[in-house]
Amino acid sequence: MLYIVSTPIGNLEDITLRAKRVLGEVDFIIAEDTRRSGILLKYLNINKRIVSFHEHSQDSKLEMILKELKSGADIAYISDAGTPNLSDPGGKLVEAARRAQIEVSPIPGPSALTSLISVAPFSCSQFQFMGYFPKKKGREKMIEYIKKVDCPVFFYESPHRIQKTLSLLSQKLEGYSILIGRELTKVYEEVLLIDLQDQENFAKIVNKGEFVFAVVKINTK
Repeated sequence: MLYIVSTPIGNLEDITLRAKRVLGEVDFIIAEDTRRSGILLKYLNINKRIVSFHEHSQDSKLEMILKELKSGADIAYISDAGTPNLSDPGGKLVEAARRAQIEVSPIPGPSALTSLISVAPFSCSQFQFMGYFPKKKGREKMIEYIKKVDCPVFFYESPHRIQKTLSLLSQKLEGYSILIGRELTKVYEEVLLIDLQDQENFAKIVNKGEFVFAVVKINTK
């Protein structure tokens, strides 16, 4: 069995009882970042073999994992933080396991995306998640796409690009607001709703930490 295990995005107390049990029972753990995962496992008092698996891992690593699964091993995969397969290499692993007819089981839990949705002051019964906002190519095209959809559009963004992205969105999207979640579940957590035309508020945003945001057209009538 391959378990896809969600882990905390900041506050380690957000680990679920089921996730803790599964991590303690599997034969070994696959992690996107073994150092970050080691901190969590130490907190949980779990001493397990950890195998790294990330976007640059060679095919031989994937073949080794599949061989272990086929031989009867139970393995858990965890990403850097949150729910795997949201902008991480978890999908590649799951795809290979499915092709090999290996059972895959989700262990749900924290996610920066769903955390921000839960505190959004607008309806998210329908929404779109687009991964990371384009770095260079595709930025203008993405903005045109946002104008066409009739629901909130969510993105992740790097702290080094957040001000540049906000400036671009404010120039191109009149009548829109942006909901920003920074360092969700952590000590310096912030959730801000800002009119994209109110650029003075951009300076209040601390350019550090993990960001997730949503662009939405606000009906002011």
